[in-house]
Amino acid sequence: MYSTLFLFIVSLFGASMLLSNFEHTLGQTTTGESTNPSLYNLVTNSLNLTEPVYQAYSATFVGSKNLSSGSPLITEDYAIEKAVMKNVGNVTNNMTFINTHLPDGTIQSTSRGTITSEDGHNIGWISSDIGIINDQGELFHGIIQYEVTNSSTFSFLSNMTGIDKQTPEIKRTIWLIEK
Repeated sequence: MYSTLFLFIVSLFGASMLLSNFEHTLGQTTTGESTNPSLYNLVTNSLNLTEPVYQAYSATFVGSKNLSSGSPLITEDYAIEKAVMKNVGNVTNNMTFINTHLPDGTIQSTSRGTITSEDGHNIGWISSDIGIINDQGELFHGIIQYEVTNSSTFSFLSNMTGIDKQTPEIKRTIWLIEK
């Protein structure tokens, strides 16, 4: 009986030492403190695709201006979107796009704009997108950077980064990248 108990205690001690060495290898102690850099405790940004911060429901094309005299075609396009924004409600997004139309049919776009809430508060933004326009509509993906703002309405967006997607079926949708 004592030999079985002794063997059990030695096994338990050995397992505990093995676990302790394994946790040390991962850069963690048993208290969760970091002892060395490791991929296992790397803090990363996250994106919750189930909760967009912005969802457009209508868009109006305002106009276009040709900026190039040759190939590739470069245009400056203007549009206004109506959207719903999380924590804000209905907003209007005035947008200007500088579009470079590439020979393969894709469009590289840099844009800027201002989102205005119904109570008159606003926030500026810039973005970079790539996409196509075809018979079905527009398909774009990109990244958006919100300006620093003192607006209480848009404070949650101050200096935040997001990604956007626009398809023929679903107007522009934006998700924030959590810092």
